Amino acid sequence: MDRKITTLAAIAAIALLAFTAIGAEMASQYEANKDQDVCRAMDRAAGFLVDVQKPGPDGSPGWSWVVDDGPVSNNVASLAALALLEAYQTSGQPLYLAAARKYGNSLMEKQAQWSADNLPYKPDVQFLARLSRTTNKSVYMNAAERAFAHVMSRSPTGSAEVDRILAGRKKTPSLLGFDVALGIQAALSVGERGYALQMADGVLKLEKRWYTPGSNARWSLLSAAALVEALEKLDAGHFTPVIERYRRTLTAAQQPNGSWLANETQPSAYALLALAEGSPAQRGAYQRGIDWLKTTMLKAGAYATFNDFMPEPFVGRVISEVHAEALTVLARACRAQ
Repeated sequence: MDRKITTLAAIAAIALLAFTAIGAEMASQYEANKDQDVCRAMDRAAGFLVDVQKPGPDGSPGWSWVVDDGPVSNNVASLAALALLEAYQTSGQPLYLAAARKYGNSLMEKQAQWSADNLPYKPDVQFLARLSRTTNKSVYMNAAERAFAHVMSRSPTGSAEVDRILAGRKKTPSLLGFDVALGIQAALSVGERGYALQMADGVLKLEKRWYTPGSNARWSLLSAAALVEALEKLDAGHFTPVIERYRRTLTAAQQPNGSWLANETQPSAYALLALAEGSPAQRGAYQRGIDWLKTTMLKAGAYATFNDFMPEPFVGRVISEVHAEALTVLARACRAQ
């Protein structure tokens, strides 16, 4: 998601100046999205994710980091597949389940490679457990439990796992909350609530190390937003003070157009997940964010990493993980209607 200064970015900056100079705020391509039903937006986004699934070098299906650019990226695949399961749960569209299950079956074939020295990704655990519940196939849950057992063999306690993650995040400690949120979700998916509680307590004790919204708003807010959902699932009552503090910060950080940070899709998506069950004021922020998210959908049904309402191609790259996170928001919003 780094917005590097490139020739394209320079051209976009010039185009933006010209765009605002004539008083325009939104390229015409987005006008039709403004009245788009959230369920229609979900179907377009899910269909796009199905279409860009592709085989890796070994033939296993997955998604590349940047859509249509580069090989299949293992660290984003389960997040994409989880988003498709969200869309399937909402719509019942079998194509979404088929694409997710295709990836799940390929993951099953790779489980023999996992060990304490070659850990699975946390979303792999959560995805397999959810696929099991969706399909009523215990084989996926068995694989999820074995996968998380490798995590626990490497880090016997949740606090030890938090320390291990932090040690690997020396350059970006503000992402610790995001990583731990994925770990909490994985632990809960296989019934390891005690381990999840240890992870939650561990990351909150280290909050001053990673939660620095004044100096690193992007990753700090992303981490806080991701933790809200994880802590709610874990023990909403116990963690209410933390959850509400993060929600207030997220609400205050929302831009007037409904997005977060520099019109960035990923932090906006996680902020929306965090605010969906908040106070009336927070629900208002949530609805403004949903409106922004629907409107910024690209022509193909994709989501860019950032979108200033400039015409394509003067937007961010389409990254599978970020698109999938936007799809998750849309699926839940459609289901809540």
